[in-house]
Amino acid sequence: MYYIGTKEECEAYNSLVTIGEGYHGTTTSWGKVLKHPTNDIFAITKNDKYEVPLEQATTEEINNWYQT
Repeated sequence: MYYIGTKEECEAYNSLVTIGEGYHGTTTSWGKVLKHPTNDIFAITKNDKYEVPLEQATTEEINNWYQT
């Protein structure tokens, strides 16, 4: 599952999980913020331990963003 939101919302979620999990050293962040190729929307992998009020999407839905 993924969360979908603005770039800022997804980056904030990345920071929340990164800090919450204590990532440092070789793992320095939770995930990578992905941008939709034509729309101004972003996504980041959901961590089940950290719930936020953002729209959710499946991996298949995110993969469809990049199909031509």
